[in-house]
Amino acid sequence: MDEVDPTNVSTPSDPIASVYAKDQVVLAIDNASFTWDSTTTPTFTNVNLRITRGELVVLHGAVGQGKSSLCSALLGEMQKLTGSVFVGGQVAYFAQQAWIQNTTIRENILFGKPYDRSTYQKVLDACALQSDLASLPAGDRTEIGQKGINLSGGQKARIALARACYSDADIFILDSPLSAVDAIVASEIFTKCFLGLLAKKTVLLVTHNPEIIESAAVARTLLVQDGRLIESTHDSPRTRQEATSAVTPLKARTPYWEESEIIEYPAPGPRHEMLVTPSLRTPYSYNAREMLYTPREPVAGESFEESGRLIADEERAEGRVSKEVIYGYVQSIGGAPAVAAIIVLTLLTQVLKVGSDFWLTYWSNNVQQGANATMTVDSNMDIYAGLAIGSCLMVAAQTYLVVELGLVGSQRMFDGMLRSLLEAPMRFFDTNPIGRVLNRFGDDIMALDFGIPLSLGPMLFEVSSTLAALGTTIVLMRWLGILVLPLLALYLYLGAFFLGPLREVNRILKTTRSPLISSVSEGIDGSTTIRAFGDKQLRRFYRLNTQKIETFCEARVTYTAINVWFSLRMSLLGSTIVALTLLVLVFLHESLSPGIVGLLITYGLSIPGTLALLVGLWSQLETSMIAPERIQEYIAIESEGARVTSVATANWPTTGAVAFENVSFRYKPNDPLVLQNVSFAVAGGEKIGIVGRTGAGKSSLMMALFRMNDVASGSISIDGVDIASVGLRTLRSHLAIIPQNPVLFKGTLRNYLDPFDEYDDAALWNVLRKVQMVDRVSQHDEKLLGPVDENGENFSVGERQMLCMARALLRQAKVVVLDEATAAIDHATDKVLQRVIRTDHGPASE
Repeated sequence: MDEVDPTNVSTPSDPIASVYAKDQVVLAIDNASFTWDSTTTPTFTNVNLRITRGELVVLHGAVGQGKSSLCSALLGEMQKLTGSVFVGGQVAYFAQQAWIQNTTIRENILFGKPYDRSTYQKVLDACALQSDLASLPAGDRTEIGQKGINLSGGQKARIALARACYSDADIFILDSPLSAVDAIVASEIFTKCFLGLLAKKTVLLVTHNPEIIESAAVARTLLVQDGRLIESTHDSPRTRQEATSAVTPLKARTPYWEESEIIEYPAPGPRHEMLVTPSLRTPYSYNAREMLYTPREPVAGESFEESGRLIADEERAEGRVSKEVIYGYVQSIGGAPAVAAIIVLTLLTQVLKVGSDFWLTYWSNNVQQGANATMTVDSNMDIYAGLAIGSCLMVAAQTYLVVELGLVGSQRMFDGMLRSLLEAPMRFFDTNPIGRVLNRFGDDIMALDFGIPLSLGPMLFEVSSTLAALGTTIVLMRWLGILVLPLLALYLYLGAFFLGPLREVNRILKTTRSPLISSVSEGIDGSTTIRAFGDKQLRRFYRLNTQKIETFCEARVTYTAINVWFSLRMSLLGSTIVALTLLVLVFLHESLSPGIVGLLITYGLSIPGTLALLVGLWSQLETSMIAPERIQEYIAIESEGARVTSVATANWPTTGAVAFENVSFRYKPNDPLVLQNVSFAVAGGEKIGIVGRTGAGKSSLMMALFRMNDVASGSISIDGVDIASVGLRTLRSHLAIIPQNPVLFKGTLRNYLDPFDEYDDAALWNVLRKVQMVDRVSQHDEKLLGPVDENGENFSVGERQMLCMARALLRQAKVVVLDEATAAIDHATDKVLQRVIRTDHGPASE
């Protein structure tokens, strides 16, 4: 990940601030050029912009012209090639795709600030959240899933806007905060929030709404076109205070030019102290000690009610790994035949190894006693070498087989877990953060790939070696060899005593890793927002991640300490046994031949080390078996439904007639109904619009139609066929959707539009022409084979929606669902696309 250059933006502590202070300028760009990538053409060239304190400035323009990029340039996120950027105050930022944390609604809004009831209620009212919170059993203590998965698009946008407002910043950079809400709520927010609550604040608002662009309360409008800013002002502007008096505005902060003391920022320290990437509000490095020991902010109020809890604690098994888990793993590597092959190779290895040792003893005794040699030295050497080489070959074969079967088992369990997750109901992802899933696909799969094979093979070898050594010692030392049995019992006792705590701590270690992964993933997703809100937020998130790292490290240190404890005792016990063995050999030296003494030394002295290694490998194997235990838990996830059925005919649906009959729908069992007894019918080829307040359940109708969750009661039919009887793959492959939040997969543009390679290039260019994306795609040297970055980051949100529409047009489905499909698109382009929807979808129901 590239670092953000702290010199991209100047702050009030820089000498240049005096140039802007006399005109009360708080946002300025002077003759600046910006680019996202130094190898590409600049996005903006010689841009000039000045916004004074208290202004409401609207930024608008066509799709892909760079409105969001300009906001990023002001935040210091783009590479500045020339010119200067100045930001004179604390910033609050609303990203075009609202970033939501996996915590309660209240904690999302407070964003680490102390709870002030009066301000909090003002913010809720200005952001039109009161009625939404009233409908939730736990109110603002309701927990939000990762990335706001259990919220509508409008609710996520308003919570993110409330977070910005509650910060009480000087400058508000708001990138399309109204695109996901309906017209009535948008009007309410514009009046109460932008004209009321933020009346004394500096606001840069990105919007496509023509009523807002033409509003007399807007000081200026800026049109982004071809990398330039075209400014216009209203003939008879009104102040925001004149436009509304319904809301008491937040107090204006003391401007930077009136501060009695300008904060001096210390110079950056050495590179090893750069713990946080400097940014707009963090023009200096943080000292590790200062950040680590900053006191935690008190959590506002009591913990959220159990009724608002969404993410359950990760389940953790206790005790020994069950027989069912072991059986499941054995089946994945090939079952009984695979186990039998491993055991046979292990036994052959030991037979050949012990045989070579006994042959060497026999040979040396004959030489020492001066017996008549019946075999030449070369013959003895050939037999010994043959046995030794055979043993080595068996070791190699056993090792290869164990590793190969281990990889086969790992692949099968990986495929099974992936298949289960792809077919899991949506409620599973509501309650399981991404960290838990990534932890299983990362750490647990690595244990299957390496941990089990690299401990199972050596353990089997050591078991056979130990049995051979014990047997040889008992046979040769007669009654004294019996003393080895208590030794074996002592090792097994210590191993069992050591294994229990080690196994449980390893389980704890795995469960503490998941929140850490989730936290890092969430921080990366919201890194721009976090940096924009300033150094305090960077400190806070650093501290939160540090706490999770410390929790993980506590388990890791405990795990290591248990291993060290065991190793120390094994070493002490082994040293004692070696000393006793040597004393016994000295006592019996007159009754033993030199060859037998050598053999006893070889086996007797190796027993302690072998037993210690055996117990260590045993413990490693058992702790590694926790991985298939956790993976099998995911493999056992209940599928959301049958994938393919034969109920629907091959050409179903023929007309696309949709009928809802008394449909009630909820997202999780025992949750309140979000749809209650909904009934309506759409004739084949008919195009209807579904309207309603944000959060009213419009997207829930789409979820029910696609069977993301099964309906609680009632039925939905397409062309007279109840979709509950249609396989999910069959159903969804015959529907098309343009979602509220467009999703693009990494790969090429062609792969995204036509993942199954069913259409020729002409068909793809045709749909791109209809959605006005031909020029954008043609700019790339590789055209249709041009790259699509993760989540489509190399396209604007509006362009992503247009590509989603192109994909839907290409399929010519009989039923097409558009969920706020043009929310991020300008008014002129929206008209064109609406015409395409009405004409080019032909007889499809919409």
